[in-house]
Amino acid sequence: MEHADKLIIVADMGELKSYKVSHIAATGRYHVEPISDIDYIQGRKKSGDALSDDQGNFQHSSGENHTLEHQIEQQLVRKIADDISKILANSPSGSCYLAFPTRHHAELMAELSDPAKKAVAKSLASDLVKCPVDELLKHFS
Repeated sequence: MEHADKLIIVADMGELKSYKVSHIAATGRYHVEPISDIDYIQGRKKSGDALSDDQGNFQHSSGENHTLEHQIEQQLVRKIADDISKILANSPSGSCYLAFPTRHHAELMAELSDPAKKAVAKSLASDLVKCPVDELLKHFS
């Protein structure tokens, strides 16, 4: 019953899903039940959408911001970390499994609140958002 009563949170730059794990004594198996699903529309937009004007033409100003895409990604990572921190605000230590893609995994972990960091029992630098629910626990075993 090592996984019983754990939360699983999987996220990427476009979506965050959380699940509750329960142990079914009669079958000796775990049941993974969806709790929430949050979409991040800004994470699904292409960088050209943010850098173009109303007609789809790229603006060419002398002060063009070459780091805009990076800034947008950082803001999104902070937003996702904030949402995870809210989910884990009152969770006991070691009560959560977390997966986030490698590219921003370290940044996300750094942005989590202290209670959220303590709640994370295992953290994977992996994109499991599209992973079938019945296969999620295999990644954390």
